[in-house]
Amino acid sequence: MNKSKGYFYYLLWTIGMLIVVYYGNQFVGMMESKKGEFLRIDYSLLGNIIYALVFGIYLSFLNGLPTRRKFYRPLFFFVFLPSLILMIYPVLNIFFKMPYYALYIDAARQEGHFFFGMLCGLTLMKSLFGSR
Repeated sequence: MNKSKGYFYYLLWTIGMLIVVYYGNQFVGMMESKKGEFLRIDYSLLGNIIYALVFGIYLSFLNGLPTRRKFYRPLFFFVFLPSLILMIYPVLNIFFKMPYYALYIDAARQEGHFFFGMLCGLTLMKSLFGSR
């Protein structure tokens, strides 16, 4: 009985991932088509940040649903916080003149910004909660 329950969970997780990817791409497309800014932040940048966070949080459910609150300090301080800073670095550059912004743009040229956001969402959930 436990094996079929595990298979069913992973099947549901895969279906949920397809839904997250489909609607996430719809959301990012909608945000990119919007003209204007929200607090001087371009809508496409804001949409990409939100999509990457949601994707990372959903990816953390692969090992099971969060059960109890358990704080892992090393993961939070040494992985989550640096990835959070790297994720919001373009936003910080809008409000403050950030050093090494050209280096950041070179490093996150293709899809690096998305992976920083995904890593941020994943490590946030893993550092705050234990899973089954």
